[in-house]
Amino acid sequence: MKKTYILSLTWIVSLLSVFGQEKTINLNALTLEEAITYSLTHSPTIIAQQLKEQQAAYKLSQVKLDYLPDIYVTSDLRRNIIIPSTPIPASMINPSAPEDELMYMRFNTPWSSGGGLNVTFDIFNPETAGLKSEQEKQLKISHFDSKIAENELRATVSQAYIDCAIAQTQLDAITADTVYYAALSRETEGLYHREKVSLADKNNAEMNYNASLARFHQAKNIQHNSRINLLMYLGVEPDEDKLDQLRLSDDIQSLYSKMMSGKVLSDENPLSQRRQAELVSLSEIKTKNALWKYAPSLSLSGYYGANYFGKELKLGNTNRWFGNSFVALSLRIPISRSLSTAKEVSRLRIQEQLERENLRDVKNNRLGELSRELARLETCKNTYRLKQSNMKLITQNIVAKQAQLQKGYTLESEFLSEKLREQNALQEYLQAAYDLLSAYINLEKLTKN
Repeated sequence: MKKTYILSLTWIVSLLSVFGQEKTINLNALTLEEAITYSLTHSPTIIAQQLKEQQAAYKLSQVKLDYLPDIYVTSDLRRNIIIPSTPIPASMINPSAPEDELMYMRFNTPWSSGGGLNVTFDIFNPETAGLKSEQEKQLKISHFDSKIAENELRATVSQAYIDCAIAQTQLDAITADTVYYAALSRETEGLYHREKVSLADKNNAEMNYNASLARFHQAKNIQHNSRINLLMYLGVEPDEDKLDQLRLSDDIQSLYSKMMSGKVLSDENPLSQRRQAELVSLSEIKTKNALWKYAPSLSLSGYYGANYFGKELKLGNTNRWFGNSFVALSLRIPISRSLSTAKEVSRLRIQEQLERENLRDVKNNRLGELSRELARLETCKNTYRLKQSNMKLITQNIVAKQAQLQKGYTLESEFLSEKLREQNALQEYLQAAYDLLSAYINLEKLTKN
């Protein structure tokens, strides 16, 4: 009983601490760790799962209380309007009366009352046998559900953070390109009016600017949507003020360094496998509990009280109160329910077998998925390093081409071609970064869940 009370109190305090926290977060310099921590205490999904786990804990406490004796007080007051007559042999009053003669007598009084203390204790009840063990398993399963939900949210928030970081990087690069193409378009138009370049050159410059501006609007929309998703997963209302405040502290490179430095694989069995093992154990307990229904029930009961009888209602008259007490031991042997119990046991044994097969399936699927995700992560690492190297090389080329352009050693068209290659390299780099970080998140979630 003491453990149950402590458990319940712990749950109350923990949940009150969650609900009592002020829903504020520094969006101006948000790190990935801060985003995950905040979401775990403010996400409606997590809070709902915690409440479900609390319900399971209270149900276990309730089951434990059912094993205690049932103690209650009874009391009644009765006005006998018509006192019934009871036939008795007349020889009990008059020994000379014929043997078959009856007399009718009233054995009650106009007023009667009673009160006392009742105690009932199930020494063994097949209906409740094993319920405590069954509910303990249910609580463990609910706890695993909470942990799985937390890991799912971690992965979801991490992915949303990555999406936001990549979208921001893409927007910054496209913004710089748009600024360049805008300046180039203005310069080319001025040269055209001075008859230094052709109409085709002016139009091409304007077309390049328009294309860059279109990419800018697309990137802006992607960035906007990624910010909305991140705030929603954090449990923060995505209004315009909060969207404007949101600034990420971790860029792609820092996210890469943090994730790659962490330990992905774990020595412990994943939560889904442990949860399924608990389901197997729960099905075994349910089968055993059903078998107990073949057994007889044994209960102990007792009563201690007094009854009042009188022609007038004078409950304070102690001479009219008469003691009444008993102790009873009851044995109940089931007979007609044996057939239904047999059907229930057969059904539960099939369920038990099904849960074992599910456990085997979970183990096999995880091994296959783990092997695939490890191979995918390694491939993504190699691809990311190559695309990152290409970005460094193309950046060097842009700097060199720009210097040549300023000195008149190369044509504007050649420089624009290099800029196009830079855009393609950037998209390939961002895609590689996305694939790598997503692969890490998936592998981490698979390892834990």
